[in-house]
Amino acid sequence: MLARPAFRFAWIGFVPFIVIAGFSGEGARAQDIESDDFSSDSGIISVEQVQQMSVVIRTPIGVIYTDPTGGKSRYDGHPAPDIVLVSHEHHEHYDADTLEEIVGDNTQLVVPPFVMEQLPPKLKGRAISLANGTSSELGSIHIEAIPAYGLTGQSAQWHPRGRGNGYVVSIDGRRIYIAGSSDAVPEMLQLKDIDIAFLPLYPPYALGVDEAIEAVSSFKPEITYIYQYDSTRTRDAFVEKARDNNPGGTRVIARDIGICLALSLLCSD
Repeated sequence: MLARPAFRFAWIGFVPFIVIAGFSGEGARAQDIESDDFSSDSGIISVEQVQQMSVVIRTPIGVIYTDPTGGKSRYDGHPAPDIVLVSHEHHEHYDADTLEEIVGDNTQLVVPPFVMEQLPPKLKGRAISLANGTSSELGSIHIEAIPAYGLTGQSAQWHPRGRGNGYVVSIDGRRIYIAGSSDAVPEMLQLKDIDIAFLPLYPPYALGVDEAIEAVSSFKPEITYIYQYDSTRTRDAFVEKARDNNPGGTRVIARDIGICLALSLLCSD
C-alpha cells in the first residue's frame, strides 16, 4: 500500500479515508445543504454537491458553480455564483435555460469555444471563451482550461479532442481541478499540486475504474470527489480499489448524487 503524504491543507473536522454518503432529496438540499469544509489561505472553502457534474464551491474570494443544470430552483439555498464553469456542450453539462436564470450582472461565465458559439446573445455578453491550454485571470482567481477528451472508441467519438474543457482553478492558495468528461489523458496525468479533484466515472464515455485509479496515482490530489458516475456499481468498485491501493494518498468522497444517463441525456435525482 502506498504511504499517504502529509496533507497540504486541512479538512475541517474528522477526515475518514473514504466518505460515502447520501442526499435526502431535492427539497431537503435547499433547507439543509450538506457541505465539506477545507482550509484556505484566508478562510474556508466549502464544497456542496448539487447534482452529477454540478458543484457549488464557496470560497472567501467568490462562489463557483460547475455545469449548472435543471433550473434555478435546484440552487435555492446556495449563494449566487460569481463564476460559472461549463465543461462542454452536452445537455447534462450545458443548460442555457438554467444559465439564463442564474447568471447575473456580476457573474462571469467561462465556456469552451464550441459552447460559446451556442450561447444565447444575453449569455455571450457575460461569457469568456477558453480554448484547451489557455487561461484567464478573474481578479485574484486564475482559471486554466485543461483538455478534456476521449482517447479511443465511444469515448473519443462522444468527447472529441479540442471540444471540451476541464478546469484548474487557483483560488485563495488552493488548486481545484474539475475534470469535465475525460479519459485519463496526458494533460490530466501531468497535473501538479492539486488539492481537490472532481472526476467522472462513466465508462466507456469517460474514466473507467482503472483509469481513475491511474489518474489519482499520477497527479495525487489531496481529495478526490467522484462527481459523475454511470452506476453505483462503478462508483463502489472505484471506492473499493482506492481503499485497497490508496492511490497517491488521496482521500475519496463519493456520494449518492443521482444517476445521469448519457445516452438519453437525462439526469435523475
